[in-house]
Amino acid sequence: MNARNAVFRLIYEAVSWYFAKLMLLFITVPLTIVWIIAGLVFDLDRETLAAISGPAYFFIAGFGLFGFKSLFSISIGMGSTREQFLKAYYGVGIGGVIFSVLCLNICQYALVTIYRWNSVEAGILHVARLFLEEYHFFDYLWIDLMAGMASFGLSFFGYAIVYRVGFIRSVIMFMIVTVAGIFLYYGGTISALFDWMSNFKMSAMAIASCVGAVSLVALFATYPMLRHAPLHPMPRKG
Repeated sequence: MNARNAVFRLIYEAVSWYFAKLMLLFITVPLTIVWIIAGLVFDLDRETLAAISGPAYFFIAGFGLFGFKSLFSISIGMGSTREQFLKAYYGVGIGGVIFSVLCLNICQYALVTIYRWNSVEAGILHVARLFLEEYHFFDYLWIDLMAGMASFGLSFFGYAIVYRVGFIRSVIMFMIVTVAGIFLYYGGTISALFDWMSNFKMSAMAIASCVGAVSLVALFATYPMLRHAPLHPMPRKG
């Protein structure tokens, strides 16, 4: 087995255990069963929201924050190049997000369907409720998928910055950008742009697609940041 196949297998097995076994089998599926039983046994009103998607977003963001560190040095020790590792990490990571979101939405569909069959008024806690009044499987799936990409892409982008420049420098950079943004906004330089964005009418699907696209750009922007990365992150004091 060559180094490229070996690193792909390493990441694939880690993602399979993390998403399929730990997240889905141990958390998401049991939560779904618990909410189904609660809906059938108790008189849940329409104010009740069954929450089963929260752990999925937590785990996806966790993989973006900690998956790289735990697998990077092992892959390099197996003879993989940094470019090979990053390509495999992106591909398998995105595949894991898609698989997890699909399974999550199947569980949500089963929950909603059983509730409807048994006249249970409770709904599901979901970000799509901010935009959509009724449950639609493919709309919820797409919004979940884009939210999952945001959790993975943005968390890994933030981690890559900290990995390369160090925690203290990252905090300083964040504060510089924040302070500059405050002065530019309240000084009127960029307030018109934000006003235009707030008044711009977009559908829920379009908003979700934009968020997902920006998150993918952020994810792939880490490639030039990490293609020559050292085996260990910059010390916290750096």
